[in-house]
Amino acid sequence: MKSNVRISKFSFGIALVFCFGVLGLFVSNWFTRQAEIRDLAEQETVLRGELEQLNTWGKWTIDYIKIHKALAYLSKNRLTEEQSEMLTEQIWQISRSYAMDPLLILAVVAQESHGNPNARGRMQSGAFSGALGLMQIKLETAKKMGAHFGLSIETEEDLLKPEINVTVGTAYLIRLISKYKDLKAALIAYNLGHSAVDRMLESGTPLPTKYYQHVISKYRNLTSINFLETSRP
Repeated sequence: MKSNVRISKFSFGIALVFCFGVLGLFVSNWFTRQAEIRDLAEQETVLRGELEQLNTWGKWTIDYIKIHKALAYLSKNRLTEEQSEMLTEQIWQISRSYAMDPLLILAVVAQESHGNPNARGRMQSGAFSGALGLMQIKLETAKKMGAHFGLSIETEEDLLKPEINVTVGTAYLIRLISKYKDLKAALIAYNLGHSAVDRMLESGTPLPTKYYQHVISKYRNLTSINFLETSRP
């Protein structure tokens, strides 16, 4: 009987050591697996970040191409290649910095000047209105806006430079959007002047929407064009 008891204790001890060994192996494998899962999760996070960055870069590239081709479409070769490249870069940078659709900027260009960098605005009487260039900015407004960017604008010739005109015109439009918190009111103010719009809003007079509708129509036209389509010979 004593021999059997010793054998049973010995067997129990072996079984216990085996169980602890299995348990230790399980715990070791569990921790190893958890570490692998954490590594995989970190790798997935990195990959997602890289994919998001690639998507962002892809969108920026498409926007750049759209701007460049839309400028050529609107200006009908009235811009030099150097001017076109400079304007494309400027509009692209502005659209990124202010999360603004670049084609909206170009829709205003289309409405204001039909893409003519030398456009000079006329009143109904035929007299010069003072509005100049691609975005039909007046010299007084340009001087005030240019001061915020360190741009020295002194003469009409300065304002007829496409790169200066678009920079100042877009900055003015963005300022109006910030002021009114409404694209429609901002575009109407761009056309009529913010003082006139302020008076209408204060008196409860409905804002005229014709200009706004024209810009939106041109914007929709630009967005409907497949600028990414490769031209066929």
